[in-house]
Amino acid sequence: MAVQEMTVQSRGRLVKLTKFLREVKSELKKISWPSKKELTANTIVVLVSVFFAAALIWIIDGFFAKILRAILAR
Repeated sequence: MAVQEMTVQSRGRLVKLTKFLREVKSELKKISWPSKKELTANTIVVLVSVFFAAALIWIIDGFFAKILRAILAR
């Protein structure tokens, strides 16, 4: 009895998983994917932006570190 319930439950999960994967595949077909040129351009923009943000944070951190060292050195 318990084995049959497990089998039915397993089949139910498999059916749900199969349905979910079919729906995912259907939704992925609806996506407007960027061209290779757009993807490359956007990737460069992101990398440059991250570089400048990191540099700005590094500069500000150094500035505050100098101020803190000056205060603590007194």
